[in-house]
Amino acid sequence: MRIVFVFFAVASAILQNVTAFSSTKLTRLRSSSLKMNVEQNKSAKEIRVGVIGAGRIGLVHLEAITKAPGVTPVIISNPTVSKAEKAAKQFNLPQFTADAMDVIKDPDVDAVWICSPSQFHAEQIKAAAAEGKDIFCEKPIATNLAETVEAINACNEAGVKLMIGLQRRFDE
Repeated sequence: MRIVFVFFAVASAILQNVTAFSSTKLTRLRSSSLKMNVEQNKSAKEIRVGVIGAGRIGLVHLEAITKAPGVTPVIISNPTVSKAEKAAKQFNLPQFTADAMDVIKDPDVDAVWICSPSQFHAEQIKAAAAEGKDIFCEKPIATNLAETVEAINACNEAGVKLMIGLQRRFDE
């Protein structure tokens, strides 16, 4: 859970222009002395987040999002709507849905967290970029190179930020 929270802090910093973390020494993450010092940019607006996916990793991210300063989750989706409803109740989200596009198209959402199965990532990234939403996506971006390039290009063309979560990023 610490690893995901560190990645969330980094994503939060990108989206909010805050100083996210510093480390004294990065060796193996398990024995790292990584420390998180968060300073909120007073002029930064609150970021409203929509989460796609209420599975294990979606819930891990949702928990981290609820603890981050200046970030508010507002909607979660999952094809099994009862999972989305349960997550919404657990983390006090005002909305839940079975359709990921409801999250992406929600006018109250500034950034989208994509925690769905890998085969849906590229299409969801492109759709979120088309809506002007910044994006955090669990790895991988796509299941093949062509879709990966398309998704990245869509973000570049839309001028939105894309961050990929890689839980082992700081391992040796």
